[in-house]
Amino acid sequence: MRETIEFRIAERDAREHLEPGLGVSLGGSIRKVVLPVGDAAVARIAQLNQAYSKRGDVFFMSWRLHRRYTARELQAAELLNLIVRSHFEPTGAMCGTAYDESSACRLCGAGARQVSELILDTRRIPKGKDIAQTLAGEVVVSARLASAFKQHGFGGADFRPVLHQGKRQPSEWLQLVVASNPLTLTERTVAGNNPFDLDEDNAFRCPLGHTVGLNQISELYVERPRHDGADVWVTDKLFGDRRGELRPEPRLLISLRLRDALQAMRAQGYSLEAAHLV
Repeated sequence: MRETIEFRIAERDAREHLEPGLGVSLGGSIRKVVLPVGDAAVARIAQLNQAYSKRGDVFFMSWRLHRRYTARELQAAELLNLIVRSHFEPTGAMCGTAYDESSACRLCGAGARQVSELILDTRRIPKGKDIAQTLAGEVVVSARLASAFKQHGFGGADFRPVLHQGKRQPSEWLQLVVASNPLTLTERTVAGNNPFDLDEDNAFRCPLGHTVGLNQISELYVERPRHDGADVWVTDKLFGDRRGELRPEPRLLISLRLRDALQAMRAQGYSLEAAHLV
């Protein structure tokens, strides 16, 4: 597995502190820098960000880890973390989907219960994708993906109607609702604010155990599931924070046979990472 990290840095700061030619300029105001995680420049960027934070600023505006696997590595994995890459808004709540907030944790905001069918502006769902997600973590799939899931006899998920905002008529999209038993996330899974700040103050870790941190840093490590016939699961603990429309979210995991079906149908809108059973 090859792991790189992508930063977005203000061009003026990059010019002042980084080596000339490192990264590419995006529109003249932002520089995109992609480096192997072990590169000396990554340690330099971490030091700069720490120095900036002491004065209430940040050196990098965003970051993202990329993990690239060989076909053999993915084939050897016992379980896979399915990452939805297609995002859109407005969220369900903004379109009229009802939530029972009384069940949400008062500390981390996790646990609000959806009590109506999912209502979305389906025109905003990315075209040509088979799986997509709102900023609130509501996952929708295409009719062809849901059909393939059922035809292959996969288990662990229900597919519920998605209503189009306005007339509230059923759309061609379906909401993915994971119905299997959640998989227990283990302490080997690293979470934090970013790869250089693992939230030692526990600002984004729920003291009641609902959320493990703001962002997923490492690959997922989960306890081995019972043989319940499922092919899709979520983690028992969540990542993220309740801010505006953002809600803490679990991570999705799938079986190898579901992966094979997704690849056979050339499903679009997701990527895969290896997950580990312990």
